[in-house]
Amino acid sequence: MPEAKTSSRNRARYAELARLAAETAVAVGNAIAVGDTEIVTHKRGRANFATAADHAAEKAIVALLQAHDARVPVLAEESVRKGLVESERLWVVDPIDGTLNFSRGLPFYCVLIGYVEDGRARAGAVHAPRTGETFVASEGAGATRNGESISVSNVTRLPDAFAVASLGFGETKKKDSRFTTLNATCARLRVIGSAGLEISYLAMGRFDLFVHSALSPWDVAAPALIAREAGAAVISLKTGRDAAWNERQVVIANPRLAKDAVTLLAKPRM
Repeated sequence: MPEAKTSSRNRARYAELARLAAETAVAVGNAIAVGDTEIVTHKRGRANFATAADHAAEKAIVALLQAHDARVPVLAEESVRKGLVESERLWVVDPIDGTLNFSRGLPFYCVLIGYVEDGRARAGAVHAPRTGETFVASEGAGATRNGESISVSNVTRLPDAFAVASLGFGETKKKDSRFTTLNATCARLRVIGSAGLEISYLAMGRFDLFVHSALSPWDVAAPALIAREAGAAVISLKTGRDAAWNERQVVIANPRLAKDAVTLLAKPRM
């Protein structure tokens, strides 16, 4: 359901929290040791692990956020605590989104910090240390890249869309899967390996369409807000309606393109 317009008091508060998120993401992100790639945690799924740098960055982020206000819990990827998604207020953190890229020396990874209040993302920042880009947004204040306002592309036809997607591993082999449907429809399809950067790039018009079927809360909280504040619609593939802040399956694009993409992809394929 649409929410009443953000009050000026809350808008200022969310902007201050976005500034804190950005300062924290930049400070920690720029301090990440690029050679600290020892794998210390193996997780479920293919090539899914955490490095020593992931754990060090997360510890630093949590310490800074807790120093600001210890009453606000932190939901962080490498130290997940059950039940936090229901908190009235919380920080949502991915210390390195794109760990596989990071571990192989590829520059496409980022630090994600989002702030959620009353079930909605209100502020967030995405910082990519190797490309020197910082994306920031707060509710009602628009979105920026390195301090400059950004907006989504105006491409409205799927055959013209430069899309980025991450779908199930098996979908490339299925004749009628979402992956093959999207690949056959859009102008080009890419996978970068960092949902946070992919959504941020969409927010500034580098991509026209983002589709993902298995997001975690820390993947989407901050960047989806940035995309929304840049003019994107964030739609659930499950319901076809405005996506929750922690939705796993989403389509993100300008409203017209997002609507057409949901129509194309909404029906499950065998």
